[in-house]
Amino acid sequence: MAEGEFNADTVLGAILGKEANGVSLHTVLVTHTKTHLLTFVSDEGEIQLMADMPASPPEWMETFAEAWAKVADRLGPMPAVVSKRATTWAGMDADVKEPPKPAAATAWSSGAPGVKSYSAVKTVAGKSSMTDDKVAEMMDGLIVSDHDVPKAIEDILAQRISGVRCVALSLALMSGHVHPAGESSELRFGSDLRLCPLIRQQRKAGVQSLDDIVKAKNKRELSVHYSRLAKEYNERGMIEEATLVSQFWAESTSTFEGDDAGLFTYVSEWNRSYAGRGIPKILDTDLILRHRKADGGGASSSELKKVEDAVKSAEKLLNKSEERNNALMKRLQKLEAKADNPGGGGGDKSCFICGGDHLARNCPEKKKPKPGKGKEKEVVIVEDDE
Repeated sequence: MAEGEFNADTVLGAILGKEANGVSLHTVLVTHTKTHLLTFVSDEGEIQLMADMPASPPEWMETFAEAWAKVADRLGPMPAVVSKRATTWAGMDADVKEPPKPAAATAWSSGAPGVKSYSAVKTVAGKSSMTDDKVAEMMDGLIVSDHDVPKAIEDILAQRISGVRCVALSLALMSGHVHPAGESSELRFGSDLRLCPLIRQQRKAGVQSLDDIVKAKNKRELSVHYSRLAKEYNERGMIEEATLVSQFWAESTSTFEGDDAGLFTYVSEWNRSYAGRGIPKILDTDLILRHRKADGGGASSSELKKVEDAVKSAEKLLNKSEERNNALMKRLQKLEAKADNPGGGGGDKSCFICGGDHLARNCPEKKKPKPGKGKEKEVVIVEDDE
């Protein structure tokens, strides 16, 4: 952009990126609000653009709501961490009297900021609190899409470890060992770690991953997997991760005591639902209700597949049995017909040459020489002299 040239996108980025009332807007809200404002503000000059901008706290909040509504189907409802920050920035709080002032023209080149801060104080586990600055610090270095930012914040608050450590924990859960931070630094939050390079190399080397153990349905190996991982974390002084792993395995085995099939189904579904997110939920009751095999609760998809295969196999055997029975019935009917007709021999032997009660190969008619063929042997009768 040439010096002095007006650009509405840059101006809006500077306005929305500037701190107001001691806070700044969430970067996701900045992006979508700027896109929304560009649809109706003037791009003919700063004065006209400022005249089209929201002028009061309620107008700002309405603008934020409209901007978020356009992407609600993708992002869901506006998270509290985003809404609270927007409320303070717009001046809706009781102790704020002045609405935010637009940025000066000299700040146009600053553009929209990166992720700096998140929601105000949020209670964790009902005991301690974590400020927005602390959450922003714990988000630092995490590779996460805009769609997953609210989910990542909630996971961090639930686990009380940084986003980078959450992803590292996910990698450790899949491999069964604690790895240096550099091996998980390029992994994206919420990704399927079964496909990451480290796990694929491990599989090629013949080392089982969590996915392999679950598929093999070896409970002893599964117990060793989690116990060994918790021990490694404890030895490294990473108490938070060690506690999460131990609690997850203890709660899961306690819930599915005596139901190994249900345990493997649950662990498999849990890994799929929380891939790349650490352990944000120790025990997911929704998964249990959907996938645990209970009385009248139905079977899992794999069990239903086995039943279907068994039914198909039984149908094939039944068809073969019916064919055999039909053949036997036809033979029986023939035998009954012969019994009713004495001329047919009445037995199970029937000569097709003469119809007698013997096989065709034993038929006397077959042995009679036909006229004109062959020479009759001369029969010599020798009489004994007295």
